[in-house]
Amino acid sequence: MKILRLFPVVIIVLLLNGCNGCNRSENREKDVSAIKVDLQVMRFDQDFFAFNNTDFAQHEAFMRSKYGSFYNFYVGQFVIGPRPVGDTTNIGQQAVLKFVSDEYIRRIQDSINYHFNDIKDVEQELTKSLKYFKYYFPEAKVPKVVTINSTFSLGAFTDDKDVLGIGLDLYFGPRNPDYDSAGIFQYVQHKMRREYIDRNAMEVLYNFYFGEQELSHGTTLIEAMVEKGKKMYFLDYVLPSAPDSMIVGFTQKQTKWCEANEYEIWKFLNEKDLLYKDNYMDQKRYLDEGPSTPGMPPEAPGNIGSWIGLQVVRQFMAKTGNKVPMRDLVLKYDAKTILEKAKYRPGKSVF
Repeated sequence: MKILRLFPVVIIVLLLNGCNGCNRSENREKDVSAIKVDLQVMRFDQDFFAFNNTDFAQHEAFMRSKYGSFYNFYVGQFVIGPRPVGDTTNIGQQAVLKFVSDEYIRRIQDSINYHFNDIKDVEQELTKSLKYFKYYFPEAKVPKVVTINSTFSLGAFTDDKDVLGIGLDLYFGPRNPDYDSAGIFQYVQHKMRREYIDRNAMEVLYNFYFGEQELSHGTTLIEAMVEKGKKMYFLDYVLPSAPDSMIVGFTQKQTKWCEANEYEIWKFLNEKDLLYKDNYMDQKRYLDEGPSTPGMPPEAPGNIGSWIGLQVVRQFMAKTGNKVPMRDLVLKYDAKTILEKAKYRPGKSVF
């Protein structure tokens, strides 16, 4: 397969019959000033690391009062971890004090305190995105936002319908030496930046409200790609200022490569007869994170199927005159209907 490479030259592209990203023309900025969102980011991480042996019971009562059931959730998931079936031994105090005194974990918390001493910008960005979320889904409940030290395990998550958790330790910025020592892959580290907090928070809210099982047996690759594309489209609109690269999680260079090679990517997937087969491993191959996409040139990023899925959904919305409400797109239109109406056929670039 011949896939075009990017070169540092100025090119004029004539599209014969496709869109190559042109369907992102609608103004995504909306007037959300009247939507009320009272958000305060709660610093669970700092409160938790105030534990000591002297007044443990008093501080634990404070944590339970302030954070409710989330305190037990955090201790169970991040401090104690999985326990043998039937083990109900009360090891809470011992485990918590060991956790907060661990030299390595305290170093992570010190880095959190350094990088996130002031989080006003995080609160502002999350407030704006949650306003957009409620603009499209007015009935959605605005969760409490709590920050944690996840010991490099989780950047964003939900606990039931009440709490949106943010693992601040996964947003220090790429090339942090602790990330290398923790074995975090380089192709993931470019997303471990402060700007991704907002984006990842909106993705986990989507997963909570609308489901995250795009990969499943009984689903063709193209259907899984479109389902992922719906999520990317949602992110595109609740984060109206975010570039395409951040929406899908690519670098700018990777995004430009995809835009230049959209026709060849689609051609590859068709010629390999991949799109309409129910093959779970193919779904993982083209929709999972990775340094690159197997079978394509090294410039092709992993998770390339999500990018194609987004283009399909954009084409569908363009064909409907962008008149389908976000709620209907997410909840009423399945992948087969979107594919049928989109008639996605990217045009070949002529230089």
